[in-house]
Amino acid sequence: MRRLALVAALVGVGVSLAPASAAWANDSITPMCTTSAGTQPCSTGWYTTPVLQLTWDWTAGGTPSNCNEDAYQTDTITTISCTVSWSDGFTGTQSYTLHVEVSSPTAAVAPSRLPDSNGWYNHPVAGAVSATSFSGIASCTSTTYTGPSTPSATVSAWCIDHAGKQVSVTSAPFAFDATPPSLTALATPGDQSVAINWSTGGDIAPITSIDVTRTDGTKTANVDQIYSGLRNGFDDTHLRNGMTYTYTVTARDAAGNVTVQTVRATPDARVLSPAPDAHVTSPPTLSWTAAPGASYYNVQLFRGDPAKLLSLWPARASLQLHRTWRFDGRRYRLKPGRYTWYVWPGFGKREAAHYGRMIGSGTFVIVR
Repeated sequence: MRRLALVAALVGVGVSLAPASAAWANDSITPMCTTSAGTQPCSTGWYTTPVLQLTWDWTAGGTPSNCNEDAYQTDTITTISCTVSWSDGFTGTQSYTLHVEVSSPTAAVAPSRLPDSNGWYNHPVAGAVSATSFSGIASCTSTTYTGPSTPSATVSAWCIDHAGKQVSVTSAPFAFDATPPSLTALATPGDQSVAINWSTGGDIAPITSIDVTRTDGTKTANVDQIYSGLRNGFDDTHLRNGMTYTYTVTARDAAGNVTVQTVRATPDARVLSPAPDAHVTSPPTLSWTAAPGASYYNVQLFRGDPAKLLSLWPARASLQLHRTWRFDGRRYRLKPGRYTWYVWPGFGKREAAHYGRMIGSGTFVIVR
């Protein structure tokens, strides 16, 4: 028996060629591959380490032709042949394809689509894989990111090639937020005005806009956008007292998530001073918001018990109290205690006693 050696990086298929004639049944050619694991008949699969030697074995008495030896220490797909002639007159040729992969597969994974808003994703995103291998990629599996919200989300992938080699990769971080921002809104009525205030929070993506629309209380329910920006409040002025206004506050974050809250308020005239339950040492000046069209006002003062201490009709929207006064045939003094006062607008002549809805009420405390 003779053997020709070929150093190779990858082994091929081991095949024996037998003659068609029974007389030559023992004549055969077998490729042999030597790797770091030893020498054995060449495999039909992929070698993932260098084939250090390739040899041909044939039955005794044969004469080889073109049975070359070689070395394969890099990625290789090649067909190798060996021809042997025997003294019995039979000539046989053995061919097989050698597959060698010493390199490793490479892969990359990234979100399968563009961000939803301003570089942020706001709903699940799958990983898209690109992979290469000398033997070819057999299969890849990737993850889908569904949460939680974070500025550094990732997707991952795993691939295997036809030589059985595996590779796993993770994407570069990306921003993900599927949670709408929290929003609390409050509408505080004033005289011909409403103060709208709001607060936001509990969000990963920053707030990019706050929009406020107003719907009035008319039959046509007119809608106007009255604010857009990033402040936390807005004063809506030049309104009609007694009309209810509906305000829709919309908060939008950088990821495109939206939260909406609706509040209502009815502006009306208001008592201005003194402040509720203000403690004073001298007679205070009572003041209130002037009522459109009012020609006079009625102010009434009470202390503790329900007894009325004073009723006056000033022409202006203020009244300076005094230390002592007379009312209903009696003299009163502004002594220490808690006082409550009320004011109504009057229209036309005072004798007509045509009063509008109460403007408001206030309290103050006289201390020594």
